[in-house]
Amino acid sequence: MGFDITDLADSKRIVFVNFWNWRPTVELIRAAGLLDAPRLEGLQQQCSATHISTNEARAIARHLREAVLPTLAPESRVLLDGTSTAESDDFAFHNDPGESDRNYSATRSWLETFATFCESCSGFELH
Repeated sequence: MGFDITDLADSKRIVFVNFWNWRPTVELIRAAGLLDAPRLEGLQQQCSATHISTNEARAIARHLREAVLPTLAPESRVLLDGTSTAESDDFAFHNDPGESDRNYSATRSWLETFATFCESCSGFELH
């Protein structure tokens, strides 16, 4: 389960992200104040066809490059609450009340891939 992020100028240029990495990524975008609430909500729903403009994609990339990535060690990941950890993902499914947030984390490598995509795309659409 995940999302296809498609370049608006080239429908064959697609980056795939699983839901576990994507939710914390959206929370990083939310915390940076880069998009309004309805569009952030659209980014969390499959098949929403939410569009992000070229300028918005560049702002996302800048935020990741300037504010997020410099704070992360190579094997770190960002948790759903915006904190980071170098602790390895246990890949267990946490279903207990109050622990489901532990299922989500955006890896540094994913955030680098997404930043690179945002720096070079002509905006994107989420599928």
